[in-house]
Amino acid sequence: MEVLNTIKQNRQQLIDGYINCIPNPFNGMKKYFSGIFPGALVCVTAETSVGKTSLAKYLYVFSVADYILSLNNPSDLDYTCYWFGLEESVEEFDISVIQYALAKYYNVNKTQDELLSRIKELDDNTIKLIESTKVQDYFNLVKKFVLFDDHTSNPTGIYKQCRNLSYKRGKHINKTIETKDGPIDVYSHYEPNNPNEIVAVVIDNVNILEAEKNDLGIALDLSGSIDRMVNSYARKQMTKHWNWHVCCVQQQQMAAGDLNHFKAGRLEPEPQKLGDNIKVARSYQVILGLFSPYKHKLNNYYGYQVSSSDKTDGLEDCFRSIHMCKNRFGRTGVAEPIFFNPKGFSFESLPKPNESLAISNFINKKNNILNE
Repeated sequence: MEVLNTIKQNRQQLIDGYINCIPNPFNGMKKYFSGIFPGALVCVTAETSVGKTSLAKYLYVFSVADYILSLNNPSDLDYTCYWFGLEESVEEFDISVIQYALAKYYNVNKTQDELLSRIKELDDNTIKLIESTKVQDYFNLVKKFVLFDDHTSNPTGIYKQCRNLSYKRGKHINKTIETKDGPIDVYSHYEPNNPNEIVAVVIDNVNILEAEKNDLGIALDLSGSIDRMVNSYARKQMTKHWNWHVCCVQQQQMAAGDLNHFKAGRLEPEPQKLGDNIKVARSYQVILGLFSPYKHKLNNYYGYQVSSSDKTDGLEDCFRSIHMCKNRFGRTGVAEPIFFNPKGFSFESLPKPNESLAISNFINKKNNILNE
């Protein structure tokens, strides 16, 4: 039984100290979706301006860097993140790394406008902090495992870039099969140079993929381009054959937050509300939805005070919830409340709403972030 050998091999690898999975940074979600592991196809989804890119960046870049720093021997993890920034430049990505490091090490929260002195000149102290060893080392660590591509924007182009990388990291094996017309060579599998590598591809986001033509020369619309990216390339090739991990960031439909959905109590992200192509929800193995109750002016959500009033102080725009909209590896339908730092691109699991002292600490943190 070949699969039994795989089960035994993975178990022994873990016993021997190898890393089979980069753990999910969220306490509640970890038991249902373990994290970044080979062969998974994941979707991160939310309405516009809620934090899809921020969440993907935290899951696949910042939390991974933090995890690497926690290892006794960081070289034990062979991780590469190939990030296709369809709506973000290299400079914007690099600034976000600095923002995260400033918040992580010095509790300094700066917007991109502030760091680039667009209205007011940046203070000398922040410049010194950016030049500090901690921030510089963190920046270099991230740039060491992230390959950032801000010029490839069509499905086939993205696939070709990934295939070029795969040849540098391993080899593709064909096999011969017998047919009625005689033997033919067909694709068999991919063999990485390091069998313990974890390669994650992030496409941010598929809603702005550049349209292309299909194999017959017929122009594809956006829905067809998303289908080709997710099904033909990400699922059938990269995750299934190469055993790579792929995350597609996909926006929810623009009407998902309208009055009808509000009346029906369906404001949270759902697979059937994926924008521009809902059918690809069938192919995603995991769909993580990010929700902002504050955006919809909800005062209370799952027992948490969201909006502020004269009598109470809420978490406001720093409150988010992550929803397991689909999960082929565990339980579906669970949600976890989290604290979001919009200036530092970080997320933290929140304590229970009745833990007043702990919640008060997060509200103070929110005030420091938003009022800084």
